[in-house]
Amino acid sequence: MRRNALPHVMVWSLIVLAGSGIACRTAGLHLLGLIGLQKKPLSIATVMDQPAQAAVQAINPFNSYRPLQEAMTRSLQRPVAIDVCFPFQIQTGFDTGWYHAAIVTPAQYARLSEATRSRVLVVTVDREGRPARSALLVVPPDSLVKQPTDLRGLTVAFGPAEDSRLHVAALQLLKDAGLSRTDLALEVLPVPGSLKHLPDSRSVAQSVINGSSAAGFIDEAAWEGFPERSTKEGEPARDRLRVVARTVAVPDRLWIAAPALDGATANQLRTFLLEVGGDHPKALDPLGIAGHEVPGEELLVACRGLAGVVEPAPTEPAPPESQPADEPG
Repeated sequence: MRRNALPHVMVWSLIVLAGSGIACRTAGLHLLGLIGLQKKPLSIATVMDQPAQAAVQAINPFNSYRPLQEAMTRSLQRPVAIDVCFPFQIQTGFDTGWYHAAIVTPAQYARLSEATRSRVLVVTVDREGRPARSALLVVPPDSLVKQPTDLRGLTVAFGPAEDSRLHVAALQLLKDAGLSRTDLALEVLPVPGSLKHLPDSRSVAQSVINGSSAAGFIDEAAWEGFPERSTKEGEPARDRLRVVARTVAVPDRLWIAAPALDGATANQLRTFLLEVGGDHPKALDPLGIAGHEVPGEELLVACRGLAGVVEPAPTEPAPPESQPADEPG
C-alpha cells in the first residue's frame, strides 16, 4: 500500500456508510478541500458506543449534531465535517490525518494511547451543570445487600454493554470490592455466561423492583427523575429502591484533539465549545447537554482508571480486495 493510500478501515467505513449518504458528505468536503475549492474541513469523528448500535447510529447521527456543526462552521469560518467511526478507527484516523478531533465516551477514551489521552479539549456538561455523574447501585428497600461485596452469587442488572457508566464504571466498582463478573449469577440466555444487560436505567430499576434482579446500576440522573412515590405497580420510584453504593463519576463525552492537530486550531475549537452554551444554546438542545468545560486532572484520572475493566476495542475488519483510494489531505 502506498504511504498516501487511505487506510482500508476508512475504505470500509465509506462502503458501509455510503448508503446513508454520511460518507459522501464527509468525503465530499475532504475532496473539495483537496482540489482547492474551499478550505480544508475540520473533520470530527463521533464514535459509536457499541458495535450492536452501529447500524442505528449510521443511519443518521447528524440530526442531533447538525445545529452544533452549523454553528461551528460559522464560528471557525471553515467547513466542519462530522463523521461516524468505529472505536478501533479513532487512532488510525488520527494517525492518518483523516480526523482532527473525536467525541468519545469515557470507556473509549480509556482505550486510547497515552499521547492521545493527553489531548482532551473539553467534556460535556449535563443540563444540571455537572461535568460527570455516577451510576448508583440500587436494591429493594428490604434487601439484605448492604454493600457491594454482598452481591456474590446474585443477579445484577447492568445497562447496555460498553456503557461507560452503567457497565464499565459498574464493573470497576465491583472490582474495587474484590468481585469479578464470574462472582455474579450469570445469564443462560441469550449468551450463556453473560452479564445481565438491559437497555436503560428505567429497565434496570423495574427489574430490581419486580425481583428479576437482586440489584442493578442506574444513572443518578435517572434516579433524580424518578418520583419519590408511585401507586403504579412496577413503576420506578425512589421509595421502592435503596442506594447501596455509587460508582466513580464520569462525563458523558470527551472531546479530544488528534496529536497532530496544531495548537492554534485546537485552542480555537476549545474556545468555541466553551462558549457555545452561551452563544448558541439551541445548538446543544438536541444533544441533551448545557455546555462544555475543561476537565480537572482528577476527572481524567477517573476516566483512565476504567482501562482496568474496559473490553478491548473491536478488531479491524479484513481489507477489501480492491485497491484502496488515496488518502485525502
